[in-house]
Amino acid sequence: MGGTSIEMLLAPFCGGSDIVTPISPVDEIRRLKAGGIPRNYCPDPAVEARYLQLVREGNFDQARATRVHSDKVYPFFNHMPVTAVERLADFEPSEFTLAYVVRNPYAKIISLANMYLSFSDYSGAPMENSAEDIRRSIRELFESDRFQLARNIDLYRTSKAYQHRIILRQEHLARDLHHLLDHLGLDHMGCDIPHAKRGSIRMEYDASRMFTRDQLDVVNRVFSEEFNENGYEVI
Repeated sequence: MGGTSIEMLLAPFCGGSDIVTPISPVDEIRRLKAGGIPRNYCPDPAVEARYLQLVREGNFDQARATRVHSDKVYPFFNHMPVTAVERLADFEPSEFTLAYVVRNPYAKIISLANMYLSFSDYSGAPMENSAEDIRRSIRELFESDRFQLARNIDLYRTSKAYQHRIILRQEHLARDLHHLLDHLGLDHMGCDIPHAKRGSIRMEYDASRMFTRDQLDVVNRVFSEEFNENGYEVI
């Protein structure tokens, strides 16, 4: 499990029987060019073939309209809880490595607020918004309680015993990724991480300036498990 950028990078290493879930078409075409193909997520090969055809032809609007990359209508989907994978996939966890990406809760909410402002027009280019607009978007997320969509600790929680568990931290992703690839015996020489959905990592987006004190207190309470389990400092 991981962020879209890591999924894009790892997909070319997957075999023909592996499950690779689809991502947004503009990122999918980059993954295809690198050798990563979405597959085995749907019981109907024709659905998978149609999505691939539209992406390869550059018909991104039609590809988006299929909703295969965004709707949870097929057995396997993007950012799927590991427990759901365990229920559906035929594998023995003790023989596998569970790897996933974590990020500071404050940064996740800032990213979510930025996405709400720009993702409907996402073209692969950086999604850049002013700090003022993102603070407004954050306020709207708190007013609607949608900020809790960033609380995703349950996605990678499982009672199963995996052979190895490797956590990749957004703050030093390249280092942790190299550790994962070394662990898997994969060559990472010249391996660059594609930066999908770029836009919310800027100095002016520092959490101490983006949130009110009341908002910080709410985040600290709601995301307390993530702060504790992943070792992030509370403001």
